[in-house]
Amino acid sequence: MKLYPIIFILVIAYGIVTAQDQEKNHLPVLNNHYFIPNSNTPAPFIKTHFGMNLGIASSRDFENVILEIDGEKLIALKGSLIFADLNFDYQQKIKDWIALHINMGITARIGTELQSMLTQGVNTVTSFRMGWLAKVLEDEKNMLSASIQINNHSANFINIGDFIEDLIRDTVATSITKNVPILNGSVGLRYAHGFNELLGIQGFASLGYGESYERGKSDFIYRLGGLFDINLATKTKVPLGFALFYNLNAVPDIVQVKSKSASLGGFKISYSGAPHFNLGLEISRLLVPIPKVDEKVNSTSVFIASRYYFN
Repeated sequence: MKLYPIIFILVIAYGIVTAQDQEKNHLPVLNNHYFIPNSNTPAPFIKTHFGMNLGIASSRDFENVILEIDGEKLIALKGSLIFADLNFDYQQKIKDWIALHINMGITARIGTELQSMLTQGVNTVTSFRMGWLAKVLEDEKNMLSASIQINNHSANFINIGDFIEDLIRDTVATSITKNVPILNGSVGLRYAHGFNELLGIQGFASLGYGESYERGKSDFIYRLGGLFDINLATKTKVPLGFALFYNLNAVPDIVQVKSKSASLGGFKISYSGAPHFNLGLEISRLLVPIPKVDEKVNSTSVFIASRYYFN
């Protein structure tokens, strides 16, 4: 895992050195529609780009189970969580039909009050993903690409409630902290369609298999979603773009409960007047399952998303 940042920096440096003609419009385009990128919607375009996303989310109050023995709730109080996320995304075009993709990130989930700190603790997940994106078909209005990816996650959980429960159960191995390495792989399809200068859509789906948060157990993972965007820059010369998106996923750095999924929907407003750069604000609603809570937790997130295209 220590070599990953070095590889990541070297690949980015190579992309910057080999970048061509920065005055040309390098944004992904079909049928003269320049697409609005979104941090939660993988795109099918074979282009060199670098992106950075920074976001934070706050949940509504929900019922925290302080102590549960054999499925019986003994103590439950109200609490809430804060989610934080930072990730870097890089894609290098190798040929016109294939690209190498790398993503690094860290996600944190923290209880904001004593009761939620006891049950949910402080949880962090660092992620490294590497894969390939290959063009399947392309015409004036459509593009379809296939992806294959290896995902390496390292989860660190600090949970006082679980520690107390283990003591009550007289569990042999008790610890406030738990470290769980997770390795899995996935394959998927990505699609884009340009209706005209103003309107476009994107969609994706992926399926994988690998280790889960429970040591020694594996599970299927999946992601699917779509995006509808309006770019005013070409048609009206107003340098603004808007997008609506939805995402359903069971990837480990978001969902930390086995065999369950999270859903995310929202909108994005972005500056789309630059020929090789997009900067936007994404506001979304996230429904995510968390341990010891019966219903999915409802939270609102705000992301600052940027992406720079080289070619």
